[in-house]
Amino acid sequence: MRTRSSAKSARSVSVDVSLDEQKKLAAQELGEVLSLEDDTFAHSLYHHLAPDGAIDNFLRKTRSYSLAKRRWNLPRSYTKLLNNDTHTPFLNILASILKHFWNEPNMRGKRVVVDTHATSLSHTEAKSTRHSSSPSFVIKAEGPSFQLPECNPGETPTPIGFSNVASCIDLQIHEADSPVPEQLSRLVIYARQIFIQQPNRRFARLLVLSEDHFRLFHFDRSGVQYTPSIDFHQNPHTFVRLILGLSSPDESDIGLDTSVQWTVEKGRKVGGTLTSRGADGTELIYPLSSTVPFFFRGSIRGRSTTCWGVRDPITGEDLVVKDAWKSEGTVSEHLYLQDAVGTPGVVQMVSCEPGRGETKHLRGFNHAIPAGFQNRIETRVVMKAYGKPLDNFTSAMQLLCALRDAIAGHMDLYLKNQMLHQDISLYNILLGVAGADPGYRGILIDFDMAIRCGSEASRKPDNWKIGTRHFQSAAVLSSSDFVDPLPRDHLDDLESFFYVLAHIFWVYDPEGKFHSIPERVEGWDHPNPILVATRKQAFLSWTTPPVTMEKRWPIPCLNLLLAFQAFLRPLVAKKFRLNEEPADARRDEAEVFVTDVAEHYSHVLQLFDEAIEMMDKPRETWKLSCDLDPDELWAQYLALFPFPHIQPQHDNPLKRNSEDYPDDQPPSQRLHV
Repeated sequence: MRTRSSAKSARSVSVDVSLDEQKKLAAQELGEVLSLEDDTFAHSLYHHLAPDGAIDNFLRKTRSYSLAKRRWNLPRSYTKLLNNDTHTPFLNILASILKHFWNEPNMRGKRVVVDTHATSLSHTEAKSTRHSSSPSFVIKAEGPSFQLPECNPGETPTPIGFSNVASCIDLQIHEADSPVPEQLSRLVIYARQIFIQQPNRRFARLLVLSEDHFRLFHFDRSGVQYTPSIDFHQNPHTFVRLILGLSSPDESDIGLDTSVQWTVEKGRKVGGTLTSRGADGTELIYPLSSTVPFFFRGSIRGRSTTCWGVRDPITGEDLVVKDAWKSEGTVSEHLYLQDAVGTPGVVQMVSCEPGRGETKHLRGFNHAIPAGFQNRIETRVVMKAYGKPLDNFTSAMQLLCALRDAIAGHMDLYLKNQMLHQDISLYNILLGVAGADPGYRGILIDFDMAIRCGSEASRKPDNWKIGTRHFQSAAVLSSSDFVDPLPRDHLDDLESFFYVLAHIFWVYDPEGKFHSIPERVEGWDHPNPILVATRKQAFLSWTTPPVTMEKRWPIPCLNLLLAFQAFLRPLVAKKFRLNEEPADARRDEAEVFVTDVAEHYSHVLQLFDEAIEMMDKPRETWKLSCDLDPDELWAQYLALFPFPHIQPQHDNPLKRNSEDYPDDQPPSQRLHV
């Protein structure tokens, strides 16, 4: 088996600007592309749908295949076809297979092969788009996972789109010598839209047909693999089985998670259910709160997190179901959530289903795992539901209380279980439910990136690729610039809480109204982590609040920001100094980061408690606190952070490759304001 880079695999020449944009979007997700060296995978599939005898019977009866000639009824030359119609001969064969095998009354019309080479199937993206694409054929499907394409109110839905196709088949007659990268660059576009528009997809299998051969492409959360080119005249049984598999009435055969099902009326989903197992192992059928997940990455490769709102069928309580595919060898989130049960300020798990599926099994791998393949394992977690993300606050008091309780929850997890979150961000902190008691007014969620201090992972040098760039600590961001940086610790997560607070003060007013993102805050997303670290170091040196903050926010909030800055400033400076020293030389001095953990948390929580208490006092008693003169602080900053010049990363052989994002962390992680 061979692998190839997705950057090369998706590269092709095109004069269609829209197509090029789509290829670029899709290629970013693939990672390593696995080329199978033999056709074992294709021959192994879907034997349960049609044994050899049933296929022999079909081949004897059908006019689509000649047993004597061992050949499908296709032209030997396509140069003289009427109207140059290359699609109809293949359409007839595909339709004959479905008609013969799916002939039960309840299957009529449920799976239909449609010629779509001249039909534009609309795309769905996170941002509005007018992109579309046209597979040669699709297998149109009806059933509890399919619906007619979305349309504007009052309009009639188009009869076919990526929301109601079981699979796509591309015909490349006049491109018989088309290289695999060109074939892949088109099929990944179709596969990506199938995953986006069918949120319960686990895998998708697509075919490319030429005059005499087919090639199968399999897409899942580990990326893509493809078979060699296989002669469909000489392998009619395999060809028939694949067509049956791609059109199977059993939705699990075509790659859908049948634990999520919908009620469909007039072609559109109107309700649905999700089946999971409770804490005692009994099966529970949860009604869906909405026909669409409230959080959905829509990606092919990666964790592909999908979050559903459901209701407890017994109590009626709102719950959240999270499906995600973790890399094998990493700790599953549900293990951290088990330790967090009963901890205020942290999301509470109701039940979990680890090991729901593995991508290596979807690909037919047994004990021999090919080089370059990263297995992924699906886990489902059912959790309590809370309020909206933190940026939906409606008062300064609500914001401070939510952040305070989330930090307290983080402290409890660290002190009791040595747990670090590693991805504190604006959207990983939720507001508590209306009227929540102290301790539950803010909830920390999403422990996909968490580690346990003392574990092997925690002893590794810090990794700036883990977490959300905008809120990462200065030490984490600068870790790529040091040979042996300090491991990540609780102070990095506390600093991330600080940047969440600062971001909100910059961008919103106390009533939660969004204003704008200043250029200096946008700079926290710069692709150069060393530059971002330097900008954040500079921000930590400020002793007076920015004018825009001072005009909008009450003085207790500004004092909190300044005091939080003052707390972090010397600790961040010490980390930078120690990072420049060999590990052995700094060991004793670095112990303070471990021995003073409880004191650090207590100090930060006290700052929040004082600000919350001050908010309830008369405004005339408020007074802005500034500890140092700006000139004095600037001199201290220059002494603490000697980074006047940023060297390009590629000039330093000791720096890690900034392009190499880990599988579990995409370059940009859900920062939307």
